[in-house]
Amino acid sequence: MSCSACKSLKDVAETNSPYVIHTCGKCGRKIKLREPGDNGHGIKVEKGDEFIFPPGWLQIAANPLKGSGHFTRHGLGWYAKLIFVEDIKMAEDIEELIEAGGDYADSVLKESPRFEGLDFTSESDAEEIIRIAQEDQGTAEWWALLVGTFNMVVKDAIGDGDARKAAWAMRAAERCRAMCVFKIHLEEVVWMGHSAGRLVDVLKKWYANTENGLEEYWQQLFKENPYVLTQLFSVPVIFVGDKAYVGGMSVDKQNAKFVDYLYTNDSSNDALLIELKTPVTKLLGARYRKGIYKPSSELSGSVVQALDYRRELSASIRHVTENSDKKIEIFNPRCVVVVGNASAELDNDVKRKSFELYRTSLKDLEIVTYDELFKKAETLATLFNLIAKKSET
Repeated sequence: MSCSACKSLKDVAETNSPYVIHTCGKCGRKIKLREPGDNGHGIKVEKGDEFIFPPGWLQIAANPLKGSGHFTRHGLGWYAKLIFVEDIKMAEDIEELIEAGGDYADSVLKESPRFEGLDFTSESDAEEIIRIAQEDQGTAEWWALLVGTFNMVVKDAIGDGDARKAAWAMRAAERCRAMCVFKIHLEEVVWMGHSAGRLVDVLKKWYANTENGLEEYWQQLFKENPYVLTQLFSVPVIFVGDKAYVGGMSVDKQNAKFVDYLYTNDSSNDALLIELKTPVTKLLGARYRKGIYKPSSELSGSVVQALDYRRELSASIRHVTENSDKKIEIFNPRCVVVVGNASAELDNDVKRKSFELYRTSLKDLEIVTYDELFKKAETLATLFNLIAKKSET
């Protein structure tokens, strides 16, 4: 029963994650609580509270998406030792080690849903188990089957007094076990790191091509690495296509207009248009008057071109999406022109002021320079502790 001091406190319904057992100072009632700590972080713990970690809650995994915690660098080394290096015993314990290897292989196979309903003690099911494992030899189950197979060879070789064959089979079993461990614990996280490493490759290409004036080069680079362009938007976006048709085709199929990249807002489906120039495209033209530069003809031309694509898409949206499975809406389509290299061209305050005055005056279009775009990619790379060195390009 609760008292006046604890009547507002109720046990948490779910106890699969950490909580505290709080004892009421007035009536002695014990209550399971999970109240937010300071500023909403963590769990509030008061003097005398018992902090509870439920059994099975702490899951250790190299993949941060599968574990319930995060490793330090030292912790990763400890984890690798845990999964790869078994307790190294004396030579006379060889039978125990062989048995442990067999148990490991059996546990991997028995826990796999691929063998559900099969009896591992039945000779009649043995062929079916082997057949299923052989169907995909890139799985942990296949390597576990090989561990068990080589383990039996080790046993037989020891029984026959064939030390050479036993040593060979033991080595093979350990290599197969290592592959099994990799498949279960490390493959996904290694792929995550490999995928994140592509950011470094993109940045190296930028460092090596800051003066590349071939528009097709940049088209291909962003086509292969579309996530770079998604950094332009503050909302989740969906890629629709490159060289996307936005309308303008006449009866004789002339004058069709294609924007370099077309995205949509993930929530509203509003169109997002990106027009590419190159990092060597000039941002500014000649000095117009004292203390000011006018925008270059290439920049102003690309702005008008992008706005024309926007207008054309708005007018032709029904025709453009008629035979498409992509859902595109026209509310207030956003345009972005990726052009020039501000850090290289805008080398004094007057030029920077002139460019910003022009850029910020545009209502329905945003200008982003190549160096600004790749600066966003650099920031993203640092989140993964990835560093692209300009000296390596």
